[in-house]
Amino acid sequence: MFRHHQEKKAYHEYQSKLVEWQAQRDAYATLVTLAETYAGEQSSTILLKPGEAVFAAVTNVALVEDRRGAGEWKGRSQGFSIPVASIGGRSIRYRVGSSRGHFQQGAPTPTAIDSGTAYITNRRMIFQGAKQTRECLYDKLVGFQHDDAAGETIFSVSNRQKPTCIHYGTSLSDWFDFRLDLAIAHYRSTVAAMTEGLKADLAALDASMPVPPPPPTS
Repeated sequence: MFRHHQEKKAYHEYQSKLVEWQAQRDAYATLVTLAETYAGEQSSTILLKPGEAVFAAVTNVALVEDRRGAGEWKGRSQGFSIPVASIGGRSIRYRVGSSRGHFQQGAPTPTAIDSGTAYITNRRMIFQGAKQTRECLYDKLVGFQHDDAAGETIFSVSNRQKPTCIHYGTSLSDWFDFRLDLAIAHYRSTVAAMTEGLKADLAALDASMPVPPPPPTS
């Protein structure tokens, strides 16, 4: 009886792992197909340059920059006052022991300063908001960093002192990462290498397919 229970448990665990593995494999196979066939699209909402194509357009994204909070005086003292004279019946007092101290600036805090649409093309990243527009050209790109836990990407370009941070949410992290990587691969003409890397990962995933246990005895 106990052996039969253990066999059934092992088989159910295998089926659960197989479903999870199959979902991962299907998703990865889709990425391979996209890398091999997708070359972006045209757009009616932004003006594209010759040879430029849109690989991603995400609405309701936030443009994030550091903003300093309220500062405060440190070590400030009012001291005390003493009477020194009387004019017209009014006491004139002199304050001693006061100190201005020093003003400490507030800590910088990431703050959403605008919201709008982010476009990823094979030439640049464009943020088009209600108040601001930002453009990060790939030929000026120093680097970019994905923060999947926060759902945002930070772009650093040589012609802008501050980095440009786009927040799109954790639900789009994987999708946004892949679309940006594919767009830059098209810009750098490294699509073939990216595709081969994805195929190698898919082969490794195939090799990790769960092995079924012996079927439970009746």
